[in-house]
Amino acid sequence: MKNPAGILTGLLPALWMFMGTHAISQGTLAPANAPSESMKSLQEIWDRVDAQQDDPRTPISRLPYTITESGSYYVTGNLSSTTNGIVIETSGVTVDLMGFSLTGDGGYGDYGIYVDGSTNAVIDRVVIKGGSISGFRNGLYCEYMNNSRIELMLVSDNTRYGVFLYGRDGQCDGNTIADCTISGNGGLGVNLNGRYGQCDGNTIADCSISGNNSYGIYLDGSNGGQCDGNTIQGNRISKNVSRGISLWHADGNRVEANNVWGTSSGVTSFGIRTTSATGNFILKNTCVGNGTNYDLGSDDTAGPIVSASGFLSATGDAAHPWANFSR
Repeated sequence: MKNPAGILTGLLPALWMFMGTHAISQGTLAPANAPSESMKSLQEIWDRVDAQQDDPRTPISRLPYTITESGSYYVTGNLSSTTNGIVIETSGVTVDLMGFSLTGDGGYGDYGIYVDGSTNAVIDRVVIKGGSISGFRNGLYCEYMNNSRIELMLVSDNTRYGVFLYGRDGQCDGNTIADCTISGNGGLGVNLNGRYGQCDGNTIADCSISGNNSYGIYLDGSNGGQCDGNTIQGNRISKNVSRGISLWHADGNRVEANNVWGTSSGVTSFGIRTTSATGNFILKNTCVGNGTNYDLGSDDTAGPIVSASGFLSATGDAAHPWANFSR
């Protein structure tokens, strides 16, 4: 085969002669605007490839779906199920609902998302976020789960529990429920259950918990168990049945800056109640329109309860930094 470079060299003089005798004006060749970068650098491409390899995302496009391997998962659209929704059987899992919903048929024993740990195989480092769960028996049911997070979830209209952390005969410690809306469920809104075991050091913060057909938030450390050292802070708790916040055999918890109002069941309803509990801190809360706003144990520590109307004094109990308010 002839050398292509040699052929091109031979054609160049003729090409230049043709262009010189057939020149046609083409107008200005200067661009109207400065050219912009339209391609990613090779380093950017490799960085993206590395990121995808480090954290691959697995799609969930049907229910029921069981997760048995650690990693990051995401929901691809609104999904429904006649049994369970998503079951998590291992640690180190993130499930992002991507703003979509999981919907059940209310069947007995069905879970929207079920974290399936056990007493001798606790699951940890789970994140569940960013979507809604409704129409199941239980919305989020987390057994024997530690150091995990539930955030930005709407859990509503399930026939029993909204969010249940279950440590019976084991542990369910160090978890956070934050920035969630938990409403209209047929039983408890949020239940931390440490009966016979422990459910310690958890946080429920900045949630809206309303219209559930039992207590808004219930901590249970009875039957020789414990539900201690938890934090309930900055929540809006309204129109639940019987109790807004209830601590039962639960010690050393911090209940701070919650707004609890409109708990139903008439005079038998309570805004914040502690029973057979010791050493809890009840600070800076407001309770309005409950049958009894505060019913606290003698061994709890609480800021003064202020029930005055009108403009509050700049001195006295109303000015106390830990004051609770009652109307």
